Amino acid sequence: MTEIERLLAIEEIKQVKAKYFYAFDHKDWDMWRREVWAPDGRLEVPEFREEPFTPFEEVLRYASEAAADQVSVHHGHMPIITFTSDTEAKVIWAMEDLLFRTPGHPLYDGSTWLHGWGHYHETYVKRDVGWRILSSRLTRLRVEMKKVF
Repeated sequence: MTEIERLLAIEEIKQVKAKYFYAFDHKDWDMWRREVWAPDGRLEVPEFREEPFTPFEEVLRYASEAAADQVSVHHGHMPIITFTSDTEAKVIWAMEDLLFRTPGHPLYDGSTWLHGWGHYHETYVKRDVGWRILSSRLTRLRVEMKKVF
């Protein structure tokens, strides 16, 4: 991989993560599937469940059900991108998220408001359609939760 190819790949990976946040926050599950994830992608959210969500249909089901009547705002910052080959990269994103739920669809502890800070630890793969997320593990360093309603 030349330096120019590496810089282009970095920008493509950043665009994929931007689409991840945009599609999730807007509940555009078609974009999330087509433009963000590898078909064999898996998601880990240890604070909610010990085992990963896999296959990808389970990832999509979990995300769409969790976000059903939720308003969310996700921010990703300062990626640390390490290429392990010309077609694979390990990426750590600093993140912040806000989740707003209704009383009829609270979070696991009954809260309706969550503010979190942490990191996404991800593997990206380059496929025929471009860079996609193969695996994502969300770890939060701090979480504030409240029952707002």
